[in-house]
Amino acid sequence: MSGTSSPFAEILADENLSVSAIDHCLDRIELRDRTIQAWAHLDPDLAREQAAARDAEPRRSALHGIPVGLKDIIDTEDQPTGYGSELWAGWRPDRDAEVVRRLRRDGAVVLGKTTTTEFATYRPTATRNPHRLGHTPGGSSSGSAAAVADGQVPLALGTQTAGSVLRPGSFCGVFTLKPTYGRWPFDGVLPVALTFDTVGGFARHPAWLGALDEALATDGVHAPHSVVLPALQDMRVGVLRPPWADRATPAAAALLETFSASMRSSVSEVRDIEVPAALGDLDDAHTLIMAAEASAALSERIHRPHPARVSDQLHAFLHGGRSAPASEIQHAREVLRLARAFVDRALGEVDLLLTLAAPGEAPAGLASTGDPVFNKLASVSGKPAVGLPAGRGVHGLPLGIQLIGPAHADQALVRVATCLTDRIGLAARPELLEETEGE
Repeated sequence: MSGTSSPFAEILADENLSVSAIDHCLDRIELRDRTIQAWAHLDPDLAREQAAARDAEPRRSALHGIPVGLKDIIDTEDQPTGYGSELWAGWRPDRDAEVVRRLRRDGAVVLGKTTTTEFATYRPTATRNPHRLGHTPGGSSSGSAAAVADGQVPLALGTQTAGSVLRPGSFCGVFTLKPTYGRWPFDGVLPVALTFDTVGGFARHPAWLGALDEALATDGVHAPHSVVLPALQDMRVGVLRPPWADRATPAAAALLETFSASMRSSVSEVRDIEVPAALGDLDDAHTLIMAAEASAALSERIHRPHPARVSDQLHAFLHGGRSAPASEIQHAREVLRLARAFVDRALGEVDLLLTLAAPGEAPAGLASTGDPVFNKLASVSGKPAVGLPAGRGVHGLPLGIQLIGPAHADQALVRVATCLTDRIGLAARPELLEETEGE
């Protein structure tokens, strides 16, 4: 596949592609992961065995023989799935999640399970940001973002309920795709709030996100409807101006202006789109509905007989969802309805929406995974979004941009991201990854 970043580009030329790629990943993990701590489970012998089998077969797809990391809420028959909780440590599902089945069908090799926050909610992991160890990689897909950013695996899957693909991708400086809601199957993945839950991807180049979508959006017989966007030079882009814009750092706000200005030479029109003041409650509304649904979805998981316990933070979050008055739930659902209607109207006026992927650089410390407010329009509306590493903040850490498109314009979005990567010079910048060793 074109557009693959070094060192994996060299590996692709090897006739033993998969074994070489697995060995490269395992060597990198051995060198770095005592520091980064991105993996919840690895089985090197199993990975090498599956890689050798892939090398002995005809190529099935662009993903044939490619190592993939999986967030540890995605079921795997041959590896444990622990949900980021001591309650489920070592538990082995009896079948693969459907996204895993499709990856294996297309010849991908599951390298291992990456870390996640507790039940994909808020309690952070020990995973560190490869660009600066004292900063969060984001959550809840912490390990997937960090492992890809550090060059430990070329591709990984995570999930997004609020901002858990786009935000950690921004913090760690990698490309991400939060696909159209329901486009990638969720069977066999831990549900948190199914109104929003979406499997997403992390990669070091956007072309790989297109390959993931080709594999995961089809059941082997039928492919979903795809929306075609205009050619880049004919596109109309709307820059979102939301009520929560003041939560962006000055450096992130400046990046948005610089990026939107740079797009003017590539597209036909760039215009501002005001997000209605009525959506100022979107962050709180989304959080309340997420808590209400999570309190039901996780009830059996957290009451499993076990000497370990769940965190006070998770108990408080779920209690808030259970105890919310009906009037508050109704108001929150009305705000979500207004948000979906706004995004639909906006995408009737322009082809793509442009906003930040996170409020700024990854925050210092590991006690918080950061603020998902800029991701919630994509999560609530169910529209596809790509995250692009587009700059650096005042502390030298990555800053990200987000493009939101119409439902099922996923492949077109990836192509736009690929064009912008080439024209504007975006990159995951692997040369920076060694600079954290002395921190």
